[in-house]
Amino acid sequence: MNISAKTDREAVKQSFLQKAGWGDASRQSLGQDASTRSYERLTLGSQSAIFMDAPPAQESAPCGPEASEHERVMCGWNARTRLAACRVDAFVGIASHLQSIGISAPKVFAYDVEDGLAILEDLGNGVFAREIETGADEMTLYMAATDALAAVHMAETPTEVRAGQYHWPILDYDRLALTTGADLFSKWYPAYDNRVRFPGEHARDYADLCSEFSDYLAALPGVFMMRDYHAENLLWLPDRQGQASVGVLDFQDAVRGPAAWDVAMFVQDARRDVSPAVAEAVVHRYCELTGYSTDAFLKDLAIAGAINALRILGVFARLIYRDNKPRYGAFMEREWGHLEDCLHHPALADLKWIMSEAVPDREGLKR
Repeated sequence: MNISAKTDREAVKQSFLQKAGWGDASRQSLGQDASTRSYERLTLGSQSAIFMDAPPAQESAPCGPEASEHERVMCGWNARTRLAACRVDAFVGIASHLQSIGISAPKVFAYDVEDGLAILEDLGNGVFAREIETGADEMTLYMAATDALAAVHMAETPTEVRAGQYHWPILDYDRLALTTGADLFSKWYPAYDNRVRFPGEHARDYADLCSEFSDYLAALPGVFMMRDYHAENLLWLPDRQGQASVGVLDFQDAVRGPAAWDVAMFVQDARRDVSPAVAEAVVHRYCELTGYSTDAFLKDLAIAGAINALRILGVFARLIYRDNKPRYGAFMEREWGHLEDCLHHPALADLKWIMSEAVPDREGLKR
């Protein structure tokens, strides 16, 4: 964004804040998340709020449920993978749905869909990952978040949510979205590490298996899939009761999809090590609350976890190789561990063999 554009954007933001009654608030930057969204904490007297800046023009447009696979491919990454991009109406509508079932999504005090701006309830700084680092009991926090996730999944999934005059569809996390993610590994990891190779037949077999597993996941009963449910997007709110004690962030990309995806994101965290005892307790607690067969769910979890780990490894490889962001290398080994754990499940034996051929230096693939 050039200087003129930044100046224009700042004028739009200041006008919005003025109209919303926060024009005189002090503003403290909270940084940018993995998308083009950025956040500030607003302070006005004894009041505080979060200011979300989600400029729509900086992201490719999403596609609605009527779009064909070809149309989605032509529209770009957000359409292919069912991302809401910077659609504030998606955030506002999904926040309202979550609040209606007792989940602590931030209240929205003011918003402008066309300009991509919103003022949100300030739920504090109690990010799960930071709380655990400073002494909070991991099991307590993860059990509370499991209860909240089960409540989301057991509630009826709406076909759409609303933000004033705007309607936002809850899309299916379908075969195209799933395979697009898994394809990132075979496309970008060999560029990052030239020891990794997918010659001819292995490339075809890898693609076929990823497509097969994506079809399997897409055919499972769909729930309201939060998509990015992990310790960096959850807030500990001990003054609230029950499932409301967990605050949720970064949920605007929610879709209808397999329950195991959210659980995999939660216990196979790319940024922190979840203790094995906690991960096991999460799965058993989740199955107890939702009625899933543990054995059947462990299969779903292994498949969802493997597809997700391949996606994340591909994303990290691209960020390092193409975007010159070497800091993501710090997460690689942990994510490889998640993938190898998933590949030990008998349902993934063929994918494990292909990966052991393509990535011969990984001892974990040989066990």
